Amino acid sequence: MIDLLRLIIDIATIYSIFLILASSMELEYGELGIPNFGKVMFFATGAFTVGALAVRLGVFLANIIWRGEFKTKSIYYSTLVTNYFASHPLQAITVFLVTLILAVLFGAILGVIASYPAIRLREDYLAITLIATGELFRVIGRNYEPLVGGTLGVGIPDILAWLPGRTREISFLLLSTSLAIVIWLILLRLSTSPFGRTLRAIRDNEIAADALGKDIVKIRMKVLAIGSAMAAVAGVIYAYYMGTVHADDFSPLKTFLVVLMVVLGGRGNPYGTLVGVGIYIVLDRVLTLLKHYIYLPFDINYFTTFTFGVILILVLMYRPQGILPEKPLLTVRKTEK
Repeated sequence: MIDLLRLIIDIATIYSIFLILASSMELEYGELGIPNFGKVMFFATGAFTVGALAVRLGVFLANIIWRGEFKTKSIYYSTLVTNYFASHPLQAITVFLVTLILAVLFGAILGVIASYPAIRLREDYLAITLIATGELFRVIGRNYEPLVGGTLGVGIPDILAWLPGRTREISFLLLSTSLAIVIWLILLRLSTSPFGRTLRAIRDNEIAADALGKDIVKIRMKVLAIGSAMAAVAGVIYAYYMGTVHADDFSPLKTFLVVLMVVLGGRGNPYGTLVGVGIYIVLDRVLTLLKHYIYLPFDINYFTTFTFGVILILVLMYRPQGILPEKPLLTVRKTEK
């Protein structure tokens, strides 16, 4: 029998994670026009930070002596740390805050680094470069075992182990939702501010914006740093929610799914991000159920990916402005007294 409340909590939590990711993509691609097709790298940055540090910090705080290789013992020690957190909530919260802050910092630094090719390359070459960089990051995580356990992955301790069963799930939902709301409000504020007007001016006519004295290099650097930090937050929430981190989870496909959400909802409209993520979540659940009841002449595991690819193509062909198109911001005309 389906646990309806558990299903709702799961869907809402996944929605909040993708809303954070889509908000970061909307800021970079929707507002400024940077095709950050390496978005999964910054998402992975947050998850890898948790994977590399959470269990190690927990072991340190619990005064547990680590024996054995990280890749083979991480799940065992994450279980010990979870048991420790069950009676030490302050230490659990400390580990969460430390990993969150470090993930935001690492994400912002990588965003600044990514801004250099964004300054020098055209959009098409930039997209190729960022895709390759994101895939390189995944390969490093897969092969450098001390980072996130290589092919075996790494276990993540439960930071809410000190709460009872269902209360724990609801509390994590409130945490993820709160972070998603804060980040979306930051996006909305930036979009409707004079800074947001500057971003759209650069997106629509970079030469004119430069002629008006806008520091395009500095602005791109700021936006990529902010957007990458946002994506890292999503990675932190994802890692703690899944309870494990595997490098292979962070394939380029996740980037294109986020692009689909932004384009489907309406590029350049923060409210479209809310709609695009919601439609994706619903379609993903429906397609997951459908593939168990239909026959296809190819591997059923590709059905969902194939369908989303077709949807993205159709949207770009027939509704490129998305469901909620970008609305022009009206400027109040100054009149002489």
